[in-house]
Amino acid sequence: MHVAAVLKRKGNRIVAAAQADTVSAIAQLLTEHRIGAVLVLEEDGSPVGILSERDIVRAIARDGAAALSRPAAELMTRELITGQPTDTVADLMAVMTDRRIRHIPILEDGRIVGVISIGDVVKARIDDAELEVESLRGFVAGIG
Repeated sequence: MHVAAVLKRKGNRIVAAAQADTVSAIAQLLTEHRIGAVLVLEEDGSPVGILSERDIVRAIARDGAAALSRPAAELMTRELITGQPTDTVADLMAVMTDRRIRHIPILEDGRIVGVISIGDVVKARIDDAELEVESLRGFVAGIG
């Protein structure tokens, strides 16, 4: 299955923040949208980083409550690992496993078209497995 199919099913809603947004405001966004990371965008909409729950927890462990007033730009991961709609779910799963990340922004022609999470990848793999099982059942039932 390709990433484009996953995005078509899940939608391509993108929750984003600005570099100046505080960690506290971003934690509110994460909670409100029930997600684990937000893209951090430039004013022109181009991605400059990603800030995850993990980043926030690490900052709080290191700096205490003061971390909540820091801007996203200070905590975000700047080295974005991105994918394309033509990538396969298996490819993204391998990247997520190797790089120990849970979210991959998907770009097409340099423009963000969605974000794939580890949950999206797992759901797609389960859907593929269920489809395969149903196909095999149909094949076996047709033989008997």
